[in-house]
Amino acid sequence: MAIFALSILPYKAVYKTDRLVNFSPKNDSISLYNTLRTFSGYFFLYLRMPQAPILDYPEYTYDYKNVADRNVILILGESTNANRIGLLGYERNTNPLLSEWAKNDKNFVAKRAISSAVLTRVAVPSLLNIAYKPDNIKHISNEKTHLVYLAKKAGFKTFYYSAQTISELSDISSENLDEFFTRENYYFEHKQLGDLLVLEKLKENQDKFLHGKNFVILHQRNAHSPYQRGYRAYQKADVFKPMTRENTYDNAMIFNDYFISSVFEVFKKLSQKSSIPTYVIFIPDHAEAMGELGRDGHAEYGHSFLSANVANIPIFATTFNVKNDDFITYLKQSKLPTHYELAKLLAKEMGYDIHNSLEEPNVFYINGVDISGNAGYIKVLRDGDKVKFEYFDKE
Repeated sequence: MAIFALSILPYKAVYKTDRLVNFSPKNDSISLYNTLRTFSGYFFLYLRMPQAPILDYPEYTYDYKNVADRNVILILGESTNANRIGLLGYERNTNPLLSEWAKNDKNFVAKRAISSAVLTRVAVPSLLNIAYKPDNIKHISNEKTHLVYLAKKAGFKTFYYSAQTISELSDISSENLDEFFTRENYYFEHKQLGDLLVLEKLKENQDKFLHGKNFVILHQRNAHSPYQRGYRAYQKADVFKPMTRENTYDNAMIFNDYFISSVFEVFKKLSQKSSIPTYVIFIPDHAEAMGELGRDGHAEYGHSFLSANVANIPIFATTFNVKNDDFITYLKQSKLPTHYELAKLLAKEMGYDIHNSLEEPNVFYINGVDISGNAGYIKVLRDGDKVKFEYFDKE
């Protein structure tokens, strides 16, 4: 029985999956199991793969200037496709509430953007660490420009309220979080309410954001498949029928509309009680292909594969009590902003001007399913509203 148990993970590495991310240690697993995962992934998968050398890129530098009290709010979305957003040209009105914000809020921004990867466990660390090169694993590992670390260093209180499991949240600089809640903290309630629990947690703690410096990350699970699970507790999202893949995904976008506008509403009301500036932005980890044509001319669905369709995300943003709003001005003027640029923008609102000697004008990267870049990547060449994608597949 022991031999059988010990052979399960090597068997999985050899025959079931070629994704190293599936063998990385999990925060919620015991040390022995994490050891077995790591060794199985290394000996039975990693050593069999053609490997690029781990490169020593120059480290980032930054200038720091202390900023006044403020709230910086990141709504970290999941699997959100910009092609399914009514505000961005989709024929269905999948965002009725945000459409009202667009009409009535001069600071509101809705636009297309480009994610840094095609899988949560790669995209989230890349975004939060302001990663640029897809193979700069050392930069992500040292966390020297991790947004949570930078916020804490600048005197911000740090909050992470998540509807995801802790096993999905690698490289989040948890030691620098003042409050950290995941699905495990309200496991049974989450089965019924889903992302609404994140909203409840925000509302329970909203008075903490009336003063001081606060960096808040609200991490959604909607609209991960199965899509109907994401909006199970919000009946108003059950609009498009019957329950097909396309209809349930669009319903999940309607729930996203409710979630994001509800966060906006919380901070709008707080801005009437407090004069501190508040910056709120929704950025998904990646998109979800919903039938767009891939490189081979066939329709693509889902995520976790190397495709520009899985990097086509929307962003939404607004501010409250902000004068001389460089944040919104930048977003309105930017053309197809990337995760990398958006992360730099968030760092700037916390007082940091990030310098990266590797950065090339209008050249960016979309990583595959391996955080080390060993599963291929896409080079993004941007020219205004136009973009060219060059694929570098795994050998």
